[in-house]
Amino acid sequence: MAFAVIAATLACGARDSGAVTTLSAPLPPDLVALEQQMAQIQANSERFSFQEEFSFGELLGPGSPLILVLTGEGEASNSPPQVAVSGGLLGFPQTRVRAIGDVVYTYQPHAAALDGGRPWVRSRRATGQAAPELDPAGLLESAQPGKQGTFSQLIEQLNHALAIHESGPVTVDDQRVTEFDAALDPAPFLAKLEAASPEPQHPLESALEIPTPGGSQHPAKEAPAPTLELELFIAPNGLPVRARFTFAAEGATLAMRVDTLAINVPVHVTPPPASETIDEARLKRLERRRAARELRRALRRCRRLHGKRRAGCRALARARSRALRAVEPSPF
Repeated sequence: MAFAVIAATLACGARDSGAVTTLSAPLPPDLVALEQQMAQIQANSERFSFQEEFSFGELLGPGSPLILVLTGEGEASNSPPQVAVSGGLLGFPQTRVRAIGDVVYTYQPHAAALDGGRPWVRSRRATGQAAPELDPAGLLESAQPGKQGTFSQLIEQLNHALAIHESGPVTVDDQRVTEFDAALDPAPFLAKLEAASPEPQHPLESALEIPTPGGSQHPAKEAPAPTLELELFIAPNGLPVRARFTFAAEGATLAMRVDTLAINVPVHVTPPPASETIDEARLKRLERRRAARELRRALRRCRRLHGKRRAGCRALARARSRALRAVEPSPF
């Protein structure tokens, strides 16, 4: 799914933005006091929910934007390192991931069809890859736990905001909180997207694999400058109960919301039953065998054709086989 790519990119852009030299806005007095409390919070475990909204203006025609909504929930702990996340379109849990230490279990229904009923795929994180951490979206956590507190990177974001103001008291998840709205520098996030793209294109095109709205049928228009906004809701004890990042560029909008439901709570992530689990290496072997079988069947069908039609059929069959082997579902 696109969740992992975009959330990780947004996290990197958020964490790097403090390095950009800008004129920071003065903080509201209430936020100064809440930041001091936030800096004291040390969280070892967390329960959270999340929501992502992707909006592409007029992709389906004038006045008809394409809107995708992904929601989910999870829990995580730093010691021992473990995390469980589930989510998908419209709240349906199409994607489920569990990680315990350096072992990751991903729910992949297509694996059950290949292996006779085992939908959970077991893999290991690559050497040097970080262990599961709180808030897997990476929006709120510090790069390394320390004296600055769990939410030190979020504090840095606020301190480097281009503009920030207090919107007043509201209620979120049955808690009385104070809302602050900030304008952040979008350049680091945009730079991450452009670096990930092999050639210039729509800022969100490579991550979502959706064509650029409008295409080349209309004359180019001067697009508004990209924006990155943060809506932050902080409880009286300094806990950031909700953070919503919204990035907009060239008619497309990505909004990522993370709710911290509870911290320092028991987390118990259990591996799926062994009878429902297949090793990733074995699944890849089965996928290669399936692709080879389907290629042989397709090539046999091509024998009924002649000349250029046969050559084109064989080329298409081989291209489809390569594409099938290259597709590997990834966790968000």
